[in-house]
Amino acid sequence: MSELLSKSDYKIGASCAKKLIYKKSKYPSTLANNEYMLMLAEGGYLIGKYAILHFPEGIEVEDDIELGEIQTTNYLREQENVTLFEATVVNNQKIIRIDILQKEGGVLNLIEVKSKSFDSESGNIKKELSSELEDIAYQKLVLQDAYPNFKINCFLFIPDKSKSLKIDNLISWFSVDETKISENQNFKKPDIAFLYSLHSPEHQFLIEKSFLSLINVNDEIDDILPTVKHKSNKLLNVLNYGINPDDFELTIKCFSCEYQAENKSGFKECWGKLADIKPSISSLYHLGTLGGKKNPIADIMIKNGEISFFDLKPEYFYKANKVDIGSRGVRQLIQYENTLKNTEWFSNRMKDELKSWIYPLHFIDFETYTGAMPHHKGMRPYETVAFQWSCHTILKPNTKPIHSEWINTEKTFPNFRFAESLMKQIGHDGTPLMWATHENTVLRAILFQMEGFNYENEELRNWLLGITKDKQGGKEGRLVDMNAFTFNHYFHPQMEGKTSIKKVLPAIWNNNEYLHQIEWLKEYVGFDLAGVIKSPYDKLSGLMADLEEIEAVKDGTAAMKAYYDMQYGSTSKDNIKKETLKKLLLQYCKLDTMAMVIIWKYWMDKVNDKG
Repeated sequence: MSELLSKSDYKIGASCAKKLIYKKSKYPSTLANNEYMLMLAEGGYLIGKYAILHFPEGIEVEDDIELGEIQTTNYLREQENVTLFEATVVNNQKIIRIDILQKEGGVLNLIEVKSKSFDSESGNIKKELSSELEDIAYQKLVLQDAYPNFKINCFLFIPDKSKSLKIDNLISWFSVDETKISENQNFKKPDIAFLYSLHSPEHQFLIEKSFLSLINVNDEIDDILPTVKHKSNKLLNVLNYGINPDDFELTIKCFSCEYQAENKSGFKECWGKLADIKPSISSLYHLGTLGGKKNPIADIMIKNGEISFFDLKPEYFYKANKVDIGSRGVRQLIQYENTLKNTEWFSNRMKDELKSWIYPLHFIDFETYTGAMPHHKGMRPYETVAFQWSCHTILKPNTKPIHSEWINTEKTFPNFRFAESLMKQIGHDGTPLMWATHENTVLRAILFQMEGFNYENEELRNWLLGITKDKQGGKEGRLVDMNAFTFNHYFHPQMEGKTSIKKVLPAIWNNNEYLHQIEWLKEYVGFDLAGVIKSPYDKLSGLMADLEEIEAVKDGTAAMKAYYDMQYGSTSKDNIKKETLKKLLLQYCKLDTMAMVIIWKYWMDKVNDKG
């Protein structure tokens, strides 16, 4: 039997034909588990279950391809009107499983459910949902070829940001069982149950007050259908006759290829010996900007086999006139020169900037949840839930940091309690510091939520206005961004082209043993089996991995999932596990703010010639 081209095959093959070969050959993908966790955290599977509840008459087709195809064919032939979930259509070596397929006489309504949100009042479908549209176009192509006598209408059924949730804690109306995983064609989904019966008052209310919108995309699909047909024919040719050199090319996009597992790397197969060159040009800050779109220097270098970081030239970082250099070019040049010399870089202005920070210093970090399914009444899809903050405060120079924290354990909307507790801790004095702009974005969101939820607290409102930066209003606010500070004032070769806290901290921690001797930092000291110092993040994730059946809280996505599980998942029913998960979340967030303190401490020591 010839290989079938599924929707997921088409999607990955459209990005790179060689990836299709790797997928079909079952090469390990670095995205497999991450995508699953992310989708679960964002409520993607919940949205799928929520969507089909709008069609209580629907019939779910068998998972098995052959059985599913037979069932689909029979229902469409024998029933004048029918609604199918996961309808299976196989035609011309292509296979699709349609989320929701309605037959109404001579009309087939193809309904694709997506967890990605869209504002039906102001959004641009083609711009914001291009990937989703291509998915539907492939499905229409297969469905149209299989059932040419039907008129086919195409719809997206998605969370609508113009609609707010009318039900408090709707998410608690569903249960998610990750121990029951159904698998089909490398697709995994947990068992999700609606806790009320169909046609119950709760079910009726859920449909009447839905935050999903059904959007007709016929015109958009017809526009791209010829292109999708052309791409699918090329991919079938690859499956049937093998891949040719003209079917793919090596570009900077390859550096983010998901087929780079240590034991079986598609990337290495494509690149050969070039894959082993370290450091490579892939580590350059914003590599893709070199030369601009009309003269992509990186792709030209790749074609010439110039993959080493040391193949870069200083003139590449300048603008087209070879005289001007932008902020990105400056950063690239700093990285290039100091990587060549293996030197650390501090700007001439760093000392003055650091000295300008007014004590007390408040190092803050937030954990938030932004799910497709809103948690609380009045919220919109993907609206922020701020559930945790950590703060390390240094009252004056050469003093030990004082830690404070807050986490939500209630099922009520937490954002205003979150902000009020932080306001009480930070107050109006000193310098609040964040890493990147997330904290500013969250506090601005809470400021706007005060109006949307009619929450009255003038003191809080004024505090939020004073602490946050408003780009549109041209107001700077009190918050200082340490990520931007790093970009402007600091570089270490081990950071490569990154300025994230998880790159900056190891570069400093692993190369400055004196920090490990500071009393209030000793708890973060750890070594691997070879006796090499570990990043505090690595030590923390190792401790967490020892806890059975609890996902290690070692990044933002895992923290989102942990919060969901603590509030609404299986852990919420087990007080011991719930308390353990709460402690892990607090420990993770605390480490982020301590990391900021460590970095700041090192910078201060260097500018004062103590490090």
